[in-house]
Amino acid sequence: MFDQNNSKEEQLQYKKKKEWNAIKNCIPLINECLQLSIDPESYDDKYSRESPDFVFSNNDKSIGIEVVECCPSVMKCKKKNDAERENFERKICDEFKKNKFLLSITKNEGLNILIDRKYPMANKRSSVQEICNELEDLLKSWYHNTMPLRERNYIGRIRVSKSPCCNVVYFNSISRCIPVNWDDIKFCIEKKEKKYKDYCKNIECDEYWLCICLPFKESIHPSSIDYNGKENEAKDFLSKSPFSRIFLTPDSHGREINWIK
Repeated sequence: MFDQNNSKEEQLQYKKKKEWNAIKNCIPLINECLQLSIDPESYDDKYSRESPDFVFSNNDKSIGIEVVECCPSVMKCKKKNDAERENFERKICDEFKKNKFLLSITKNEGLNILIDRKYPMANKRSSVQEICNELEDLLKSWYHNTMPLRERNYIGRIRVSKSPCCNVVYFNSISRCIPVNWDDIKFCIEKKEKKYKDYCKNIECDEYWLCICLPFKESIHPSSIDYNGKENEAKDFLSKSPFSRIFLTPDSHGREINWIK
């Protein structure tokens, strides 16, 4: 018989280990601050709490850490989510495979076309056909060894190589790595600041830190922030935040960490 209680415990354990992966890049600093010797690679349940997610302490000082995921792709009224974008780009690839110029230069052998998105993208939402026109312009530029003629809203560049059989057209989702937007960071901080008083009531700590976790699937990089001209606003906002320290880090890939406060 299915044990629902065990399933909930497993889900909670998975959640805590995922949060540990998010904060482990800052464990060396915690060790330094509290004179501890915690192994970042070994999750230890004794530090786990709820609101905040982890508490580390010695006899004199304690630090509580709360974790929040920054997922711009699913924030409402901001950006299209990943599933919708992937579906849109699949339509582009399928449509471009029927492009007359592409078919005219691949009668004898196919091409492998890898597409890099443009960043930052234009505010104007492009149609499938408009983006196919951008691709055709870039492909003609590659084929004739000339400069592209068309201004692009969606496509940054294409990389073309020979394909042994058919034409292959696809977007580069593995190496895409774009700056994290300040407005998305601010959204996450404000979300957790609303619960700050609850943290203080639940578990009294000398300091509360906020970890903003950037999931690998979002392809956003912790060391690069796009402030959109709001650098002064961001500096003032962070100085007033009740969190003693705030940092950005990937969920489980790499050792990058960006202390923004």
